Amino acid sequence: MSMVVRVMLWGTLLSAVMLCSTKTIAANTTRLDISGSLIKPPCTANFGATQSVDLPSVSLNSLKMGLNEWTDVALGFQCTQGSKVQLRFTAGNGAYDAATLRTTLDKLGLKTRLSDVTGTVREVDFNFGEPLTFLVEATALNLKLSVKPVLGAQELPAVGSYNATLMMEIVYL
Repeated sequence: MSMVVRVMLWGTLLSAVMLCSTKTIAANTTRLDISGSLIKPPCTANFGATQSVDLPSVSLNSLKMGLNEWTDVALGFQCTQGSKVQLRFTAGNGAYDAATLRTTLDKLGLKTRLSDVTGTVREVDFNFGEPLTFLVEATALNLKLSVKPVLGAQELPAVGSYNATLMMEIVYL
């Protein structure tokens, strides 16, 4: 029994020494205060986050002959002078080429084009997935996205309703 008491005493002494040694090595504490400001973006869009565009009905004959009209969608931005707007368009349902959306109707595509109508109207060369950057020289950037139905293959599509999704990522710089 005395052996058990000795082992317990040694264990108690070792614990006390460990506790004392950890208390004697006190860590320095440092306080770091961090602050910042949250500001509004340099631009705001003049259109909703989700838009629906209804295209006029198109006959198979006009589709075959390529006589379809463009349907325009206004994309306006109010900005502080000298800011930049970066856009990236992505085809939600896939694409036939760099500027033609696939639709839910097989063999039917939607050709897209983008125009800057802020000052002198000019067509903007773009491809799905590639970023476009616009410098806002005044306080407004006015763009026009246009779409029209086109053949996606050599054969005519079936008659019916269709839709397509075009996603637009916007970054204000």
